[in-house]
Amino acid sequence: MSFVSDQQGFALGTVHCGTGRCVALFSTPDGGISWRRLTAPTKGAGAVYGTCPSRRPCVQQVRFATPLIGYAYDPSLLVTSDGGLHWRLLGGVGVDSLETANGTVVRVVSGTTGCAGAPARVESAPLGTTSWQALPAPPIEMICPPVLYRQGQRLVLAGYGNPAGGVRATAEIDRSANGGQTWATGPDKCGGKDGYASAVALAPPDVLVLLCQHQMPRPSGVFGPAWIRISANGGATFGPDHLVPFVPAPRGTIIHYELAAASSARVLVLSTDSAGRSRVVLTENAGRTWTTTLTLPAGAAPVLVGYEDPLTARVAQGDTVWTTRTGGRTWTANHIT
Repeated sequence: MSFVSDQQGFALGTVHCGTGRCVALFSTPDGGISWRRLTAPTKGAGAVYGTCPSRRPCVQQVRFATPLIGYAYDPSLLVTSDGGLHWRLLGGVGVDSLETANGTVVRVVSGTTGCAGAPARVESAPLGTTSWQALPAPPIEMICPPVLYRQGQRLVLAGYGNPAGGVRATAEIDRSANGGQTWATGPDKCGGKDGYASAVALAPPDVLVLLCQHQMPRPSGVFGPAWIRISANGGATFGPDHLVPFVPAPRGTIIHYELAAASSARVLVLSTDSAGRSRVVLTENAGRTWTTTLTLPAGAAPVLVGYEDPLTARVAQGDTVWTTRTGGRTWTANHIT
């Protein structure tokens, strides 16, 4: 999902199509109450490791910069300049990550699919154009393509090792405060023998939040609780660890976490276990205390869309979109139809 305001947004997903499923694109003008179907950027949907299992081109993510200019990507890249009525394929690249802001689009391009250890490059272009210019991002010595996060001129690249492998999955975090012209780099600051940052969130004015979790289980086979670390100066220094509420899971179960931040104090965490049990917890004091504010039914994997302003955020699951306009304290459900 991609929102250009707290009312106007776009949702990319799949619908039944013959004997399978095809990509579909919808838009809402009223914060998710009503939806209109647009032209899908592709027919085929992308899959894990940036692959196209049935046909090319294929995509699985969408970002709109304005009500008219948007990008569908991962791994193919297409652009629309009329709000999703028509799409144009930008060939020759595989795009792993992409973000828009301040009149430009930044993308992460790699030449292979999955965590193959291939070098990735970071490029920027004015919105709606093909005038891509390389940014001097530091090379990330990790096996998986880096994930791009953005807020205005702030860029963060998080590069990962393989968390399923026999080596540490510590992330490398590269940070830029000027649109990618200069960078600072370093480890992910989660610390610990097996801790690594599995999710990142940015918030104004200069907040960087890391969601840290364990790569290895305890001797009992159960993974320990995740924790967050918050920086109020763009990642130069971080505050103390604060544990995320822990729900005991069966032996060997890895919890999937998603993260969103509205400020250095207000943070949302979505957790989902391998059985499909999901919930959203909220802190409004930088992780010292937490409240469970949304419990989701088992089913499709939910997505924490994030904050569009200090009070408005979304969670999407299947054809249901939960919206909060109270910072995460209460949620309202609407359906994409």
